[in-house]
Amino acid sequence: MHDSFRNTKDVLREMLIGKEGVAEEERQRQIEHERELARIRTESHAIVWTGTVEELTETIRRWYESGWLLADSYQDALQKAAIHFLGTDGKPIIKPLTESTATYITPEPKKGKVSRREFVAPLLDAKGWSPLDWALEATVAPATANDYLDNKTNPYRSTRLKLAKALGVPVEQLPK
Repeated sequence: MHDSFRNTKDVLREMLIGKEGVAEEERQRQIEHERELARIRTESHAIVWTGTVEELTETIRRWYESGWLLADSYQDALQKAAIHFLGTDGKPIIKPLTESTATYITPEPKKGKVSRREFVAPLLDAKGWSPLDWALEATVAPATANDYLDNKTNPYRSTRLKLAKALGVPVEQLPK
């Protein structure tokens, strides 16, 4: 009886805030749990990072890619791991990103023309996606996404719109 009540409660909750909302709440609960663990560790002994921010983010990336750090994406791994590291001044090394920042990360503008791959790769990394994941999210064929990245095709505007929307960037920013 208790399990059926819990299932009904979960179903109603999902109906109210959607699957994404339930997933986001769970993710926020996990992050708060990690923060609480970090607070406890800080009171007992701080994990002090003496290297650079870049070294820490690269270390976290390696942990995530090797499977040592379990997370939904590289961005999620950064959020979870970064709260455990303080600088020698006692302040966090990496500032947590908000959802809006994570959604709209765009590469730094470079002088000259930016290749499609140079533009898209950081966005895929931020989402923890492969080109296949991107294609599935955009509802295009995997070959379409790969051919776009390799500059083998000149996709229709409707295809570019799907690719841009999946990345969370305006279509005008997506290189032609």
